[in-house]
Amino acid sequence: MSELENPLENPCFGCGPRHARGLRLKFEETTSPDGTPEVRTRFVPQPDEIGWPTLFHHGLHFMVLYEASYWTALTLGRKLWISQGPSSYNALRLPRVGVAHVARGRIVATTPTRLEIRAESETESGKPCGVLASSWVPAGREVVERAGIPLPDYLRSELSP
Repeated sequence: MSELENPLENPCFGCGPRHARGLRLKFEETTSPDGTPEVRTRFVPQPDEIGWPTLFHHGLHFMVLYEASYWTALTLGRKLWISQGPSSYNALRLPRVGVAHVARGRIVATTPTRLEIRAESETESGKPCGVLASSWVPAGREVVERAGIPLPDYLRSELSP
């Protein structure tokens, strides 16, 4: 397992290391028990992140799975990808506040122009919490520049021509 580099200037609510109110998720590249490469994060829902009493907010749970998908695309896809949106999201049970959970992502299908990623969350003891399937396409420099998205240098260098 190796922790993935995440620049301090990353402004993301989900994974920005210095975001004042964010989740500050940290990711690592690892291998599943069956030998499949994956990206993993450990998170503990906090008391101010609830939806229903004692339960992690539904939208924040989705965000953790989406972040796991993004980091999977970036790390295992070996370049910057843009989400085409979720294909499906299934919350089996919402994570409990104060209890450690794990989210992991893996590529389930790939072509030169598309990645299909499956992200799953579970308690550390293995009880499933949720699944997110999403599709990703390569980020093109021209499209990003035309949209006026001010990417930091560390991401601009990852863009395809």
